[in-house]
Amino acid sequence: MRFDAPFRTLGWAPLGGGSARATVLANHQVPDGDRSPTDRPAAYLRRILRDLAIDPRDAVAMMTGAKIRRAAYASARRGTLMAGCWCTAGCTNALRVGDRATFAERRPGTINLIVAINEPLEQSAMVEAVQIATEARVLAVQNAGIVSTRSGELATGTGTDCIVVAAPLTPRAHRYCGKHTLAGELIGRAALAACARALARRGKEQE
Repeated sequence: MRFDAPFRTLGWAPLGGGSARATVLANHQVPDGDRSPTDRPAAYLRRILRDLAIDPRDAVAMMTGAKIRRAAYASARRGTLMAGCWCTAGCTNALRVGDRATFAERRPGTINLIVAINEPLEQSAMVEAVQIATEARVLAVQNAGIVSTRSGELATGTGTDCIVVAAPLTPRAHRYCGKHTLAGELIGRAALAACARALARRGKEQE
């Protein structure tokens, strides 16, 4: 995803995670059986971006084993305010929050969300937007009946999920983005729909 001007971003992407500014948001499908992406994820993603003629300093990038061609998009709008969400989903790594840690047993399969809104958010509202997107992912996963590979209980996501939220860098930002706000409503609706569609597109492989 390319923006005409830098956007404020917040998330935990392997490249550009935390609070940053970016003109490009990327979600890269890694090859099966290739260990280099997980051994040095940031360096790997920088190389991929340079190969695409993108300056890594201007980008936030995540990666997934799920098939990019099965990505889903959804948007929600009221008046001039609009939120959009792009999602890729694989669930072979499905877990429930609080499951026993399984670092040595990591599997491919993750749910990645990129959420963008067309009006600025203050930093605290960006944090709320990440919360709203996370709640939407949990609801979509549980509505799909996906269970933890560790406990067998309803999953809340996977062990390697990633979310990035982006908003313009302009004055008069929204101070809040919770469920009582229009921004929170639209982000929630877009993220829920995109995640549900991506989960439905996983196919027989169940990446």
